[in-house]
Amino acid sequence: MLTLSDVQINALVAMFVWPFARIVGLFLTEPIFSYKGVPRTFKAGFALMLTVILAPVLPPLPAVPLVSAEGVAILLQQLLIGLAMGFVMNIVISAVAVAGFIIGAQTGLGFAMFFDPGHSAQVPVLSQMLTLFTFFLFLAFNGHHVVLSTLVESFRVLPIGQPMPDAGFKEVALWGRHLIEWGVWLAMPVIGALLITNLAIGVMTRAAPQFSIFSFGFPLTLMIGFITIYLTLPLMPPVLDQMYKAGFEAMLAILKTPK
Repeated sequence: MLTLSDVQINALVAMFVWPFARIVGLFLTEPIFSYKGVPRTFKAGFALMLTVILAPVLPPLPAVPLVSAEGVAILLQQLLIGLAMGFVMNIVISAVAVAGFIIGAQTGLGFAMFFDPGHSAQVPVLSQMLTLFTFFLFLAFNGHHVVLSTLVESFRVLPIGQPMPDAGFKEVALWGRHLIEWGVWLAMPVIGALLITNLAIGVMTRAAPQFSIFSFGFPLTLMIGFITIYLTLPLMPPVLDQMYKAGFEAMLAILKTPK
């Protein structure tokens, strides 16, 4: 009859619980796997399946009782690591949404609102369109596969039991600056085109005050905005590819940062 001691049972349970915490943390914040349109049962089952597959090939785990202060600390630490890795990729997708907000405000399309179940709020239609465009490109680039491979690599870079470097949390906070930086960068063609358009409208109204700016200014701004978006969309895939690569590198960089 097979008998297991308390130490063996603890080690067996810890072998699955600690990796599962990191995987769940990633799934809670990573934009593709955290999408609210995916049922939670599927997410939990997929995370459990990954845990079962990865558990036998992980580096040796620390000899720490799971039901102890140190064991709970390791559990929370793994959850925090997964959250930080997912947050890095979430910034990339959210930067495109910020660009949509900026473009919508500049062109006047911000009045067209749409309920986004992902954010549980009303967002501009243009922002939602650019976000879906980014999601499709992410899947076309096999970004979800790269995220999973990066997750597997993270267990080698920072094995379970080793604390996340203190400077890594600083890098995660600093990574948030890309939200506005990339959002403005992506919206810059539209901002530049509309700036020139508004300057031209200002000159026209100054030269001919009888023209009403409300009669032709808004339609002209809207038309220039649509034309600029149409011309810049084919140029976005290479830019988004660079952003994705930077995000994948940052997911591991925050774990490699020296103390």
